[in-house]
Amino acid sequence: MMSRTQIVRSILIVGIIGLSIYGIGKMIRFFQIDACLDKGGRWNYELNVCETDDKRSLEKNTSFYWHTAADTILNKEYLIRGHLIDSISHSPNELIEVLNKRNAKCKLEYINQMGDTIHIRILNDEILSEQMGSTGAFCYLGETVFTLTENDSIEWVKIDLEVGSHASPGIYGRRNFKELVRE
Repeated sequence: MMSRTQIVRSILIVGIIGLSIYGIGKMIRFFQIDACLDKGGRWNYELNVCETDDKRSLEKNTSFYWHTAADTILNKEYLIRGHLIDSISHSPNELIEVLNKRNAKCKLEYINQMGDTIHIRILNDEILSEQMGSTGAFCYLGETVFTLTENDSIEWVKIDLEVGSHASPGIYGRRNFKELVRE
């Protein structure tokens, strides 16, 4: 027969083991939630899963270039300078690389730079000129021009693309997109 002290010890040991298992489970869940939030996701408590939002990923990318945002009150698009744009080198190739991370199917290709003019080509230009609409194409070109002219030696951007309903080739500067600048 077990003495009263032995019974109390056994109950205490079982209790400590139970609390330890419960605590370890809670700690594991805490670290899962923390890791999810650290990578920009949100924790779904009902499903016990990390959900990532492509929009949040896009917002992180827009920190490195000029991007457009909608003012729903004025029903107008305007340009915002990415707050981390000064953390990159501003070389034409790096700026194009950053711009090509935008959530758009048309991409930029560097051709050359002569004096204060950079020459680029729009790949998959039909998407820009025919499928993005007038506002979408205008915003895309505005973002491109403002970002590339962050390089101190670039004032103009010569853009090659097929003429379309919403965009055409040409040499553009920041003043071509003054409607996108918030006053």
